[in-house]
Amino acid sequence: MRVLLLTIVLLLSQLSGAGAQNYPSQRITVIAPFAPGSGTDGVARIVFQRLSELLKTTIVIDNRVGANGALGATAAARSVPDGYTLLVGGTSTHAANPSMLKSIQYDPVADFAPISQFGLFPYFLIIDPGLPVKNVADLVALAKTKPGSLTFGYANALGQLSGEAFKRRAGIDIAAVPYRNSPQVVTDIIAQRVSMTFTDMAPAVSQVEAGTARALATTNLGRASRFPEIPTMKEGGLEFINISAWSGLFAPKGTPPEIVAKLAEGVREVLAEPETRSRLADIGFEAQWVGPAEFGEHVKSDMELWATTTREAGIERQ
Repeated sequence: MRVLLLTIVLLLSQLSGAGAQNYPSQRITVIAPFAPGSGTDGVARIVFQRLSELLKTTIVIDNRVGANGALGATAAARSVPDGYTLLVGGTSTHAANPSMLKSIQYDPVADFAPISQFGLFPYFLIIDPGLPVKNVADLVALAKTKPGSLTFGYANALGQLSGEAFKRRAGIDIAAVPYRNSPQVVTDIIAQRVSMTFTDMAPAVSQVEAGTARALATTNLGRASRFPEIPTMKEGGLEFINISAWSGLFAPKGTPPEIVAKLAEGVREVLAEPETRSRLADIGFEAQWVGPAEFGEHVKSDMELWATTTREAGIERQ
């Protein structure tokens, strides 16, 4: 019996190794847990269009929207760990949700194999251009003269955290308005149904360039390379926390390490291409490849940072 068991284990190991060597031999599905037009979706479509050519296979983006990305992340965590269902996750799914949600059906560390980080989205304060303000200090002053009349919309954890931190640090009363996706928030800013939002630039680039929405400041410590004309929150008159959104690729835990390594190397090659970097920069994304081991450590440290930051902002789990 023991010999039989050892034989079965050896056979399965050989089959797994053969599968990894032939990978990919079929279509790959990448779950994007946010809506089409969001920053995460935009990055995924640029990266995987090129990666599909490199791997000589079809890669399909499957948008699973809801619960701050938790629905898509849960689906990916429960999928077969064979390299054919992946997740493009980020700050919301793998750092913020454990501190923002009362209950999630996945563990960002235990249920996933990190493959590689794609890079970062600087975050911006986008406002209704009709507001009579020139900078952050003016916006704070306006909010103080009209307590409760201004609103901020948010569609993810970073947007909510930024808005709540803004309220506490500026000492103002502005109402939070939740949305299902970032493009809809931007649409409502243009329609003057909401006063402001904190978001990456992807869903708002064309609107900001057209002047139908206005980028007042960035939440990062320094100005964004793609938008150097936009000042920081500190330059605008308010000390603020350093907020940016990272994005990266994950596989379900148990995915063969050979497949993880092959995907990581493929992403590295794609992000090194000037054309890909340029396309990502056009939507405000700063490409920064990070490999599996370092990426996994970054996820753990970012989860700890979010636990601290959400307490500071006074955000209760929902």
